[in-house]
Amino acid sequence: MTVAVSTTLQPYRVAAAELPQSVRLAGDPSGAVVAIGGERWTDAAERAIRAGAAAVVVRRPGAAPLDDLARLAELAIPIVLDRPLLRADAVVAARAALDGAGPFATATVECHAPSRALRDALRDAVGWTRVLLGADPRVSSSSFDGSASGGRGLALLEAPGGVPASVIAAATPGAPPFGRVRAMRLGETLVEFDGDEHQQRIEVADAAGRRVLPRLFESPERVALRRAVAAVLAGQATRDVAEFAHDDGLAAVLGDAVTA
Repeated sequence: MTVAVSTTLQPYRVAAAELPQSVRLAGDPSGAVVAIGGERWTDAAERAIRAGAAAVVVRRPGAAPLDDLARLAELAIPIVLDRPLLRADAVVAARAALDGAGPFATATVECHAPSRALRDALRDAVGWTRVLLGADPRVSSSSFDGSASGGRGLALLEAPGGVPASVIAAATPGAPPFGRVRAMRLGETLVEFDGDEHQQRIEVADAAGRRVLPRLFESPERVALRRAVAAVLAGQATRDVAEFAHDDGLAAVLGDAVTA
């Protein structure tokens, strides 16, 4: 069985052509997975859903109004967010490495991006703290001050139970266009992530030694389409919008200062 994909975005049309056993390109959004761009994406997603979309994929979603996010998060229709620094396949690999890893003391995440992309990179960095802590953190303290530090800052987040995580962000002209994230969880098992839009690297160190997880070769567009198709066939919604709303809310608190 194949699922229709409707999009004008060339990367997703290419991805659809590479998945002939599960998807087929179609012009009509009704009953299809509709792939859209990340600017004003909540409005575009609602239009696609009103047109009968079976699921929506959003490429590089940008900041969105909280009310719009809350409304979309309540829908039963799958919405898959293709976030450049928080790839779903990298998250799955990291969570698998963390499964059964034992107690840990802290996590640390840093992101670097050109100033125009720092807010979006910071959102994905906050997402990595959520992944590493295994829970939604809150801001404990922050020294982010864009006016005083030239676009740099440090924040301390805290997960339920008091486990801390530090987040460091800096505007860096030489960083990749969408930024770069380095994340680490310290404990009996050390898990490290280092990645930008194109390449991701995950290393694990424990009593058995240090190992690098297999490289992720699949394009993010293919990953997003496969997730959307699986959700449609299973008749299940996703948590992407709710998780994005959490990460975006914390990034807004920190990012308004660091990008001032």
